[in-house]
Amino acid sequence: MSALPMAPPPSAAPPSPATSPARAVARVGFLGVGEFISYQHLPNVSLSAVGKVHAICDLDERRLGAHAARYRPAYTTRDSARLLADPEVDVVIIGTKQDLHARFIVEALDAGKWVMCEKPMAETPEETRRVIEAERRAKGRLAIGFNRRFAPAYARAKRLLATQKPPVYINYRLMFPSPQKDVGFYAEKARILYEGTHIFDLVCWLLDAAPERVYMTGDLTRNNVCVLDFPNGSRVSFICGSMGSYCLWKESMEIFTPYAAITVSEFVDMRVRGFPGEFDAFYAPHLGQYAEEVRRHGLDFYEVRKCQEMEAEVRALKMPWEQAVRPGRDFGPLPAPMNGPSLLAPDKGWKPSVEHFLRCFLEGTPPRNADARAGALSTDVALCALDSLAKGIPLPFAATALPPAVEKR
Repeated sequence: MSALPMAPPPSAAPPSPATSPARAVARVGFLGVGEFISYQHLPNVSLSAVGKVHAICDLDERRLGAHAARYRPAYTTRDSARLLADPEVDVVIIGTKQDLHARFIVEALDAGKWVMCEKPMAETPEETRRVIEAERRAKGRLAIGFNRRFAPAYARAKRLLATQKPPVYINYRLMFPSPQKDVGFYAEKARILYEGTHIFDLVCWLLDAAPERVYMTGDLTRNNVCVLDFPNGSRVSFICGSMGSYCLWKESMEIFTPYAAITVSEFVDMRVRGFPGEFDAFYAPHLGQYAEEVRRHGLDFYEVRKCQEMEAEVRALKMPWEQAVRPGRDFGPLPAPMNGPSLLAPDKGWKPSVEHFLRCFLEGTPPRNADARAGALSTDVALCALDSLAKGIPLPFAATALPPAVEKR
């Protein structure tokens, strides 16, 4: 993957009385630095005023060499035990394949670290229980990488929903081709578990509830339709899969209450109806590219520009490509697309979710990230959906029995 454009990091603010006197920034150790971590969390921490890339662990020597040259960590290693035993590492960010998530969460918590792990937190109820027990006995905190809670449009939707009475109906689409997942590690993995858990967490967070009943149809590994029944008559329909076109944006959400509605298209275009004094909004892309054009033209500009930037990437995959055209819209000449994968992405909350967690470490305050229990709930919903698929019927939802939460000081 080509390098992100580098801007000079902002100066770190001096420690406030609430900040640990021993730390101006949280020192982060990365355990597993595949495509997503390399694309998001590594550059985000390197540019953060509250974080520093201290150590990087991965099995790929070439990747370690590239990251060492770019981020200048104290060291790189192929030995996870070295990173976890390092007293200079404050926070561990885990980005391994999902079958190792639970193991490394437990090991990192037992080593006294604050831990952020990509989803899913676990693949089985037994893994979930091991993580919960480790989190209960640990001094550190655990966050699961459900970044959509920090996406500006979704955080606003959460605030608006707090003013409404049930029932709430939500329709969510997460659909984008991913032929690279048809081979290798993910070929036999269920997308509803490794990606759908994002949305299961999101809707449970938006509704402040767990579902009562779950139904899923489709196939085992790629494309599914889910229906979740919640208390108070709320309902969620969720389509998740790898069908469609690279030239159509990936995610959309529609929310309906008895007399109000919210729609969010690709985290960029938010439409609000029925909330007095609240109006539509456009949100700039993740790295701020074309912020003024997006604020002026909204999703139309973003879609056209994103499609243009992806041409070389899509053609390299031998997938159909055609430039998106929005009738009646003239955006003027667009810059030539860059070489390599497109770096234009919507603001899904990646950077603020990580920075919030690091800041909470420095201040010694509880983070608002999804915790172990939220991670357990999303895994449980995905496993129930897979059970429903296998049996061909809706199933009552029962979360994994967990011990009481422990208040940390």
